[in-house]
Amino acid sequence: MLPIFLNIEDDDDLAFVEEIYIRYEKQLYSIAMSHLNNHHDAEDCVHEVIRIISEGVEKFKIARDFGYIDKLMSVVGRNCALNAWRVKKRKNENEYSLVKYNYDEDEYEEMDIPDYESAVEKLYISEENCEQLHNLINKLDSKYRDILLLKSLGFDNQTIAELMNISNELVRKRYSRAKKLLLEMGGKDLYAK
Repeated sequence: MLPIFLNIEDDDDLAFVEEIYIRYEKQLYSIAMSHLNNHHDAEDCVHEVIRIISEGVEKFKIARDFGYIDKLMSVVGRNCALNAWRVKKRKNENEYSLVKYNYDEDEYEEMDIPDYESAVEKLYISEENCEQLHNLINKLDSKYRDILLLKSLGFDNQTIAELMNISNELVRKRYSRAKKLLLEMGGKDLYAK
């Protein structure tokens, strides 16, 4: 952990990362343990999350300022734990088999996904619309909710891909699918006419 803190040059950024570590260490550890069931792997996962935060301090500060830091920490912690679990699982399976499997659930889905003319950014924002949109988003599968959250916080596709351990193309597809699903679930009513 010390090398992570030593690499942060700005005192304000260092104080922010330390604050996040102190505040969320137990939560991140619990999330990691629920997926990994191993103390050392869970600690490694917590350290990985702190490293990610130290590399993207500004984005996490924005999330804090807008009140999304709790949700973001849960998403990043869960994705880090799942990534570690997948790596461990693949390593164990490859030791016993010469066959290499691709566990990416979206690999066999259609490649051509049209972009819809209505963009989420064009929504007419009102208190009622925000509540309805929030309810629609909560109905989505977590893989789509996470992408929407990270995109709304300003993360680019490359950063999201690294956080979720998926490809840039898959980030783009999931974002497109999430928008499509929101429209199909009643999101068209949210647009200003």
